[in-house]
Amino acid sequence: MKKRFLSLILALLVVFSVQYASFAAYETSIPLNAQGNSSNLIYIKRPRSLSGSTSDKTYTISATGLQNTKVRVYRLTGNDVCELIKAERLIGASGLFSTVVDLPDSSNTFVIYAENGASDQVVKIQISKVKKSTVDKLRSVTVNVLNFLK
Repeated sequence: MKKRFLSLILALLVVFSVQYASFAAYETSIPLNAQGNSSNLIYIKRPRSLSGSTSDKTYTISATGLQNTKVRVYRLTGNDVCELIKAERLIGASGLFSTVVDLPDSSNTFVIYAENGASDQVVKIQISKVKKSTVDKLRSVTVNVLNFLK
């Protein structure tokens, strides 16, 4: 009787671990070319055009989405593989999502993965980090239409 019970427990453990592994396909990494089956789980608000630039060391990505949507943030690390940098967070009743990401490189690619039930969405975001001296130079340049007409 003990052997049957242990065999049953072992069989159930194997069955549920295989099922869990299939749901955890994108836990720690995700391919850059990953595609979702939905486009209405989250709407990225910042950056507005899915690309942005800043001279800061960090950047705030914000979005709105459906309640109970799980969101994870990945960063491109090389060889078209993105590694998890922000653990799964659940969008609450407000529908708001926001996270701060570090910008270690001059060009940073992030993948936002959203999941709600059987639906999932993948959004790629490009954030460029520019030097403060470049920003200062751009601010000091003034363009006057009269200067071009003279």
